[in-house]
Amino acid sequence: MAERVQGVEGPRGQVKDMKPVVEAKSLVRVYRRGAERIRALKGIDFGIRPGEFLGLVGHSGAGKTTLLNLVGLMDHPTEGRLSVLGHDVSSRHRRMDALRRENIGFVFQEFYLISTLTALENVLLPGMWGGANGSSKDRARQLLERVGLGRRMTHRPSELSGGEMQRVAVARALVHEPRLLLADEPTGNLDTRTRDDIFALLKELNEKEGLTVVVATHDRGLEDRFGRIVRLEDGNVVGQ
Repeated sequence: MAERVQGVEGPRGQVKDMKPVVEAKSLVRVYRRGAERIRALKGIDFGIRPGEFLGLVGHSGAGKTTLLNLVGLMDHPTEGRLSVLGHDVSSRHRRMDALRRENIGFVFQEFYLISTLTALENVLLPGMWGGANGSSKDRARQLLERVGLGRRMTHRPSELSGGEMQRVAVARALVHEPRLLLADEPTGNLDTRTRDDIFALLKELNEKEGLTVVVATHDRGLEDRFGRIVRLEDGNVVGQ
């Protein structure tokens, strides 16, 4: 099937162009540990197209989290060029924080929920810095309904299962209507059935809303469910 060069329908209903969501060229990330230099990424070329459901696969230490942190603007490269959502982010600058907050959602292996807050309050957390309004509260409620937790909104994390906590984390990542969703080993702490449920939810968000989703995983049982796979090994892309 030919690509629609004019555009694709995005998660907010608007038509988005077909420019890459992410473009990386000769991307290097070096960390220092005392006098030691650790090359976590070794000059990789990498891209993400709008509306992709992309698997970033590889063993622990392959560079998956490092790459997600760069793409998600949580870190910046040591060398190379990186463009995210049409912005050159090769070097650190103040606009990166706003770009991340407004456009990128994160889901992690650890749920990172606040134990004293309800599910609804945890979903609202990203907007609380600016003061949650009625509109954001309505969206948070709608998202919890969407992920199957409509009757668990007032429950705290200690009252939820692992799968339910991860669903809260997914809803939280979506509350500000991101253009890109990044998930770092989101099913790593879950049993097989719950893993499949969470994965199906991410897939549904991609297929029904056109959300660009990137999932980092070492679970080989998930590899055939992605639209495309980028395989990392020791900081290099070894296959796509």
